[in-house]
Amino acid sequence: MFIDKIKSFLLTGTVAASLTIAPISAIADTQTITVGLSGDIDNFDPATNQLISFQAAFATTIFDSLVGYDSQLNIVPRLAKSYNISSDARIFKFDLVDGASFHDGSPVNANAVISSLKRSAELGGVFGGPLQSVEKFEAPTNNTVKLTLKSSYAPFLTALTNVAIIAPSSFENAVSAPVGSGPFLFESWTPNDSIILSRNDKYWGEKPAFSRLIFKPIPDPQVAMTNLYAGAIDIVAEPSTAVIAQVDTSKAQVIRPSGSNSIVYIEMMGTKGTLANVHLRRALAHGFDRETIKSVAYGGQGQSEASPLPTSSFVYTELGGYPYNLEKAREEFELSGAPEGIEIGLEVLAGFPEAEQMGRVWQASLSKIGIKLNVVVSELSVWLDRYVSRNYDMTWNFFGVSPDPHSFFDVILRPHLSGEYQNQKVIDLVKEGIETSDNMKRKQIYAELQEIMVKDLPVMAVQSRPIASIANKSINGLELNPLGWPLYAQSSKSN
Repeated sequence: MFIDKIKSFLLTGTVAASLTIAPISAIADTQTITVGLSGDIDNFDPATNQLISFQAAFATTIFDSLVGYDSQLNIVPRLAKSYNISSDARIFKFDLVDGASFHDGSPVNANAVISSLKRSAELGGVFGGPLQSVEKFEAPTNNTVKLTLKSSYAPFLTALTNVAIIAPSSFENAVSAPVGSGPFLFESWTPNDSIILSRNDKYWGEKPAFSRLIFKPIPDPQVAMTNLYAGAIDIVAEPSTAVIAQVDTSKAQVIRPSGSNSIVYIEMMGTKGTLANVHLRRALAHGFDRETIKSVAYGGQGQSEASPLPTSSFVYTELGGYPYNLEKAREEFELSGAPEGIEIGLEVLAGFPEAEQMGRVWQASLSKIGIKLNVVVSELSVWLDRYVSRNYDMTWNFFGVSPDPHSFFDVILRPHLSGEYQNQKVIDLVKEGIETSDNMKRKQIYAELQEIMVKDLPVMAVQSRPIASIANKSINGLELNPLGWPLYAQSSKSN
């Protein structure tokens, strides 16, 4: 009864958004594929934009990396046609593909690649950070890149899948005029309206079967579906769980990956310091009704686990976590010394109603122990500004954990380790996990790290995220990998 009432209220409480529905005849062109995104993108520099939706839309379209993933998360060659790694994981040598060029016509050679990698290292951030471990960048030949690291770095190749190579000529203007070597060229961006890419007819690899790829920001998933059914867009890239469950399969197809490495998190330690006390974080965790949230927000789909790593990870450890128990939540709240009626903010991204639904269920539970949870729903640019600056009490987020477990600790946790969560034990274990190539030893290291994450709760895992894209029946060959990235360039459109 309680769950049904919440469902009824929350699923109808969406914020209105609009997109002019184009006449079907205006967009029936098989050479154009239009994709609805959950929000606008205003920074096209892959070295500084850490937004997952940016990576999913542009990492394999405008840009190439040295290596990438296929639809099963196998590492595959991209700009590097082959590579060699020393037994101690310190020296990485890459042989570049022949004949590749950037969109400005300049060649993709060893010096250009090294310049791009060095820039990413200098800028740092979640993707450039691993490159700061490189001691020496070398170009033994015009088509060979050799990276010598300061020490062993087992997940380095995995880290390179996230590092886009951009043309040196575009370094100064990458935010607004990105130049990569991918299958599509950046053509234009109209704020809050469209991002237009055109096919790179000089692409070194297999060229797309269509000539134009358009992204349109549509924050409201129901509005996105209306446009999909009307033919105004061809793909909804990031549909909510509720929308996926309601698809009219006579009009559209649901494209799912082989599994989901996308995990939903609550990051609890923003720079405001509201949740500096671990007992307060544990009170929130015991007040988190996982089963109700899974049912209400995720339609019963996904796996709700305490570990921040996907169950598919080779180091995954099953942990007890914090069962929903308001008595224990109250005990932890009293141990924290926080005042009765304390207000705690939860930042939620617009366009993902399941996140707000989760927040409302949590809000109702916490009110019973004297905690007021304020759920703040923000558009993408506002949410991202607060996220990057850590200007929040708590924030909802999700992340596709790569096949190597280090990606969670490098991308999601690392900013907290240099901020509000300064834990030398964790820092030492993360370093040990990087420098150890023996998988049995790494399992032990990451088992301990997972236990510390659950004990300390700088980040609380919610559950695996059901992921899919929804496409018109005219779209062929579209695949998603388990990170939730649609592989647009390999798809096509028929009449």
